[in-house]
Amino acid sequence: MDKRRAGGVQYCMSRFRFRRSRRPLDLAVDMAGVRMGERLLQAGAGDARAFAAIAAKVGLTGRACAVADTSEAVHVLERAAARQGVFVEVVGVQSGAWPFDTASFDIALVDGNALIGAADGERQTRLAEIRRVVRAGGRVLAVYRSPRSLMMRLGFESAREASQPARALLQAFDLAGLAPARLLAEREGLTFVEALRPA
Repeated sequence: MDKRRAGGVQYCMSRFRFRRSRRPLDLAVDMAGVRMGERLLQAGAGDARAFAAIAAKVGLTGRACAVADTSEAVHVLERAAARQGVFVEVVGVQSGAWPFDTASFDIALVDGNALIGAADGERQTRLAEIRRVVRAGGRVLAVYRSPRSLMMRLGFESAREASQPARALLQAFDLAGLAPARLLAEREGLTFVEALRPA
């Protein structure tokens, strides 16, 4: 443990590190890494503002779609896209196959909260559809949102191993045959887990 003394007060530097805070929205856009001309699918409601900002990256030559399981989520995603000034296709599907062709997307953004919270059968169905509609070699990025503590809001981040949500997402991807999978980052209350759609 790195202990230092200043003015008669001893403090510890090992457990927490201070860093400059970034907006979760900016972080999500950067981590998605979507490029112009790519075909993007959002699976689940997720963060509507982040989806709209990421969808703007595909430009006129790309495509941005989303699948949501409630009519309310569909409207939220559409409103966010309208405020961003981007065209998206949002469909509501509660169960069964999604209305997209096989291998029709380059990248899928997955609502990690909805995926972890789903029953086993529903989780398997969602991941099977993601695997079907993403092309071979395409990316699947799950984003899990956790409440930000006061320490995180102040810019202190705990040095720790991968969280339980990260382990759950890695396991879900592995079981669905989305591999290799890895933990990209845990920052600003967001956990990013990425996998590839194998051939």
